[in-house]
Amino acid sequence: MTRHEAWDEFLTSLYSSAISAHRDSKECEYQKQRQARIDEDLSTNLTAEDKFFVEEILFELGVAGERETEVVYRQGLQDSVWLLKHLGVLA
Repeated sequence: MTRHEAWDEFLTSLYSSAISAHRDSKECEYQKQRQARIDEDLSTNLTAEDKFFVEEILFELGVAGERETEVVYRQGLQDSVWLLKHLGVLA
């Protein structure tokens, strides 16, 4: 395994741990309840065809948001390491 692969695996592990912690939070529980309400609203206020269309759009937006979050998280970790190295805290 190269250093780059090891670094990616390390970052992936940290990210997965952060996501797991978030999923156990009250904020995530609120988001789940809110999503259930949105799903109910979609079911009762849209035709089946419209609901499918809206769900597709929401899914794509969700995927894009998740990817952006992961990229920003990884960059934040890399920036933190860079800063600590330049401050002499890390060798």
